[in-house]
Amino acid sequence: MPEQAAPKPSERKSTEFAHSWIRQRIISGEIAAGSVVSQAALAVEIGVSRTPLREAVRRLQSEGLLVGEPNQRLRVAEVSADDLDQLYAIRISTETVALRSAVEGMGSEHIGRMRRCIEEMESFALAGSLDEIERPHREFHRLLIAPAGTRFELLSETLWDHTTRYREIYLRSQAEPVEMLLAAHREHQRIIETIESGDGAAAALALATHYERTAYAVFETTSPEFEPTLMPQAMSALLES
Repeated sequence: MPEQAAPKPSERKSTEFAHSWIRQRIISGEIAAGSVVSQAALAVEIGVSRTPLREAVRRLQSEGLLVGEPNQRLRVAEVSADDLDQLYAIRISTETVALRSAVEGMGSEHIGRMRRCIEEMESFALAGSLDEIERPHREFHRLLIAPAGTRFELLSETLWDHTTRYREIYLRSQAEPVEMLLAAHREHQRIIETIESGDGAAAALALATHYERTAYAVFETTSPEFEPTLMPQAMSALLES
């Protein structure tokens, strides 16, 4: 996880800080999927009072990252192949619609920002600075969707957090993660090329193909016997549209 500037004392007392602190550790796997934690222990570790912590927990429960249990105990949401199949089916179904619509409104400045994100990702990958890739990677995918509207952007942000948990598990299992990241880099380049051509349908297909390859790589590593059903349906629907 990239290092962040130390928060001010006032920030440490806020719901936003507590939410971000817990969420980042769940997504990175530092707080393991399926593990049980107590609100009292979290309050002490984070250094916040119960009120902002309760609100942060409520938000994380609504996002599906925490599950409430008796006695104020919390369980980190499990990861599973079925869940990953659902997540990528939703991403393919919604984000391709958003991107197809967004391409028409993307000017040279917007595309330039996406290209800079790609350049940063490549630089970090080649330097082996894998923790640093998350920021430009996330921003690149946000910029793909943002012109389509706030609803799409907010949904994409939530789905990103959930799929990142699986990508982190996959990356930690790889002896040569840089190769996987460079393969993703080539796919990002392809998405940009189709956007620059003004072909929204081709851009949508390039994005869906990128998600499909990523998901199958994770399945192969974590659940090699699993056969996804929803994601192939989403791909078929896209190809038929």
